[in-house]
Amino acid sequence: MICLAGFMGSGKTTVGTLLARQLAWRFVDLDARIEEAAGLAIPQIFEKLGELRFREIEAEQLRAALGRSAEMKEAAVLALGGGTYAQTGCPEFLRASGVPVVWLDSPLETLLARCMTMTGRPLFRDESSFRALHAQRLPSYQMADFRVDSSGDPSQVVAEILRRGIVTTVGGEAHLVVEKPNF
Repeated sequence: MICLAGFMGSGKTTVGTLLARQLAWRFVDLDARIEEAAGLAIPQIFEKLGELRFREIEAEQLRAALGRSAEMKEAAVLALGGGTYAQTGCPEFLRASGVPVVWLDSPLETLLARCMTMTGRPLFRDESSFRALHAQRLPSYQMADFRVDSSGDPSQVVAEILRRGIVTTVGGEAHLVVEKPNF
């Protein structure tokens, strides 16, 4: 398994879907698992149950996704939610689980432009709060095993992940290579 982390608008779902297709791995969207488990869309979870309950469901679904992948020995690309990797203990949990994390990083202006046209993001209120939330989460993202610029075309982002050898093929099976990012 490999996890994709990044701020809202970084392309986790789009890049993850393409990467999984390229590798012939299963794609798992953590936000979709959360919605399925709660029986509500993410904005409604925030509205009806609150952010704390959302984070609890998020943690449960992250553990379940990792457990399934390990139990079934199934290779998967897991797109984390924008705030998942910034939750206390998440980077350490994934590291202890041996799951490499790729931070899909884009300039703040690119992220902002992408999110201005999207709906269903309960933590996107306005530009000022967007910038503050990004600054708050940035130190967590910087803990990822890899950093890949996701400001370009998603197929080029996938090509960069593959070019850098983050995922390598040995004996017909894809294996992951973990290194510390260059910051």
